[in-house]
Amino acid sequence: MGWVNWSRKPAPDAKGEPVRLVGVDLNAGRARAAAERAAKNRLVLLDDPHPELPLAVSLEKRAPEAGRAGLALRRRLPHLTVTNYLPLLGQPHEWAGGRHRLDAAAALGVFMDRLRGLTAPYEGVAFALPAYLGLSQVSKFVQVAQKARVKLVGTAGAALALAIDRAADLLGDIGPVQSPAGWVVPMHRPAGGSPAATVLVLEADEHALTGTVVRVDAEQAKVLASGAWPRVGLKAWRDRILDAVSDRCIRLCRRDPRDSAEAEQGLYDQIDENLDRVRHGYRAALHVRSAHWYQDLHHTPEDFEAFCAPLLRGALEAVRELAGAPALAEPPRAVWLTHEAARLPGLVSAVHQHMAERTAVSVLPPEAVAAAAAGLAERWKTEELPHVHLDTAVPLPRWVVDLRQAAPAPPRQTGARK
Repeated sequence: MGWVNWSRKPAPDAKGEPVRLVGVDLNAGRARAAAERAAKNRLVLLDDPHPELPLAVSLEKRAPEAGRAGLALRRRLPHLTVTNYLPLLGQPHEWAGGRHRLDAAAALGVFMDRLRGLTAPYEGVAFALPAYLGLSQVSKFVQVAQKARVKLVGTAGAALALAIDRAADLLGDIGPVQSPAGWVVPMHRPAGGSPAATVLVLEADEHALTGTVVRVDAEQAKVLASGAWPRVGLKAWRDRILDAVSDRCIRLCRRDPRDSAEAEQGLYDQIDENLDRVRHGYRAALHVRSAHWYQDLHHTPEDFEAFCAPLLRGALEAVRELAGAPALAEPPRAVWLTHEAARLPGLVSAVHQHMAERTAVSVLPPEAVAAAAAGLAERWKTEELPHVHLDTAVPLPRWVVDLRQAAPAPPRQTGARK
């Protein structure tokens, strides 16, 4: 458990009304938010109508601007955009554009200033952060958030937050149960349910593909092993697809979209949408438009997997090495892929094929990490958890521990007589 103390604690609710809390899933590329379970609307639109707020900063105007304005310059005016700065917190790296000079902390400050206004209706904000951030970087993150007057209640590793939030799915079956907050959770016992289980969580963002192995027992969730692989991060997959599609365009019409900044930007902006289409088995449709020519490009999911085959091999090798780490006595019971990781062409099926037969592979909904962070926010608000960065272990909620202790043992299996 990394110790990062908060200098100010959240103020108690003087009116006795239910406290509204929000969890933010933040990585190198974007932030996504969800309200606590007691709220009627779990999803929080940070960039209405879009659910995600990009972690990009535009230097084009007089004042730096956080959000989609920065994304619109990634290929058109790359020298005026700041992206992928979260992993560089605390490092001597600067972006210069126009009259602006920003390091990673300053860019994060611009983003936090906007996030503060978006989370103003809530009385506390909890962050789920990538595993590749070191303790000193998390400390810097906390300082920037406090300086921006964000109502910070706590931070935790994203994989740990997920494991705690979904511990009921890994540990025994005691039927549908109701928490003290009033929400109902179905508890399932896997075949031959054991008092402990391990899960491998795969995340992907602009910086890296990240894997974390978490062991959940009757008392806590604990990180056993983790790894981050920048060479197969989401940016590398996008760049590979852009180059492959551009090469295809050259073969069809002898024109390269990368020769035009506007055409390249327009093509790049379509990649994420088509990654979602390909993941669900639909054909990708990309449209190249420039001032003097246009070309429509159509690809099958198999085409995208062929484009990214070298990246897929590298990612799969890293995942298999982590799943076979010496700290694991047996294969993980489950592999959970976040929404971004599942979008990487071919990764879900490749992981499913190369994991042990007993390992269940599933894709988490887009708001899963943010919802898990909101669950931790409730525990920070009630002082059930210490106000430190949770990066190695988190105790299970008290009500889950009590219910597991009171649950009857599963019926003993006996052989049938002939």
